[in-house]
Amino acid sequence: MTQTILDFAVEATDEKLTPRAGSILLGEYLKGIGLDSLSDTHLPKPQSNRAYDSSSYISSLILMLHSGGRVLDDIRTIQYDKAIRTILKLKDVPKADTIGKWLKRTGLLGVYGIEKINKHLLKSHLKCCDKNELILDIDATVIEAEKSTARSTYKGPPGYTPMVGHINGGFLIHSEFRTGNIAPADTNLEFIKKCVKQLPQDCSLKCLRADGASYQVKILNYCFENNITFTIGAHLSPSTRAEIKNISTWTQYSKYEQIAEYIDTMKHVEKAYRLIVVKKRITPMLPHIEDMLTPEQKAQYFEEHYHVIATNDLEHTAQEMLELYRQRGETSENRIKELKLGFNMNYLPTSDFMANAFYFAIGTLAYNVFVLFKQTFEEGWKRHTVQTIRYKFYNIAGKVIQHARKTTLKVNSEFVNILNEIRLKSYQVSLQ
Repeated sequence: MTQTILDFAVEATDEKLTPRAGSILLGEYLKGIGLDSLSDTHLPKPQSNRAYDSSSYISSLILMLHSGGRVLDDIRTIQYDKAIRTILKLKDVPKADTIGKWLKRTGLLGVYGIEKINKHLLKSHLKCCDKNELILDIDATVIEAEKSTARSTYKGPPGYTPMVGHINGGFLIHSEFRTGNIAPADTNLEFIKKCVKQLPQDCSLKCLRADGASYQVKILNYCFENNITFTIGAHLSPSTRAEIKNISTWTQYSKYEQIAEYIDTMKHVEKAYRLIVVKKRITPMLPHIEDMLTPEQKAQYFEEHYHVIATNDLEHTAQEMLELYRQRGETSENRIKELKLGFNMNYLPTSDFMANAFYFAIGTLAYNVFVLFKQTFEEGWKRHTVQTIRYKFYNIAGKVIQHARKTTLKVNSEFVNILNEIRLKSYQVSLQ
């Protein structure tokens, strides 16, 4: 007998156990919103009777990504989970190499198909939003990758630079997978138009937020022509610096920041607009030393940094517009981190560009499903990231029992109520 520290034995069992009982409710939600039907409708049909349906690939991959899967081989966590497969009736879970071949074979058609599915799901998201206050955030991000199709990005290492657009609440309305050597400012107006095209006909864009890569004549004119309020990071050009030097009145915004504004124009831009200037005074020194110096001594080390925001809003104060612009940190930048880190889109499975583009699109679908699924949670959980939900909810231990034509999922008593509440809300969603 093997020598052990504690007095217990390890034995095998054929019982249907799962460490991801919460993921079963996600799978039920996917069926409630009709994801299987959407996948089979908008993605290419199988080429033979023996091939997997598109819904088999999509459902399995979304369950894998929500469970924390990073590489295609992690599909085994779903493939070997008899409890999940039994309740969700997942007869066909493709293997990793089969998924890789499907990604390459489907490519661009898959990207277009996911775009249509996201457009359909957007309608559900907009039911929770004020359709008269829709704000679009766009930003580029870098995915570093040592692939043969990767190119040097603006940050240096090779990779890809997808452009991502979020609408109110973080729903990813549109994405565009790009090679690494494409600048973040390229074809941004075309990207904005594609984002707007995703909106239902009864909705219109209220506001556009973006960083300095979108400070372009064509984008400003587009906003003026379509009555869209813009708050865009502007460039500190020599003419802008000259205007800043002429500013005599500054308003204290925070302990280290002052704010001012003036009316500016750009060549070929149809109308004038406001430039909001933020002046930040910093003292580059070690922590705690600042408290030891007199104001006169600290003044010798002060450095002034400027940040400029362009806006055509004439109703709100400069302080209000600055606060609106800085919300990008939560509504765009943190959402991109969620996509890349929470759903592991920092990893791309192949060296085929279009296959990676399709896989990234599936990642955006998994992300959007999470945004919608969180609406079934209690209020305190709706701001949680997928890592937190994975820890607190998806990774609940459970056992599936089948007896007398009845299937039962058993979990610890502390989780029964929350699981039943979420199931009820998922059912209500399925009726809409």
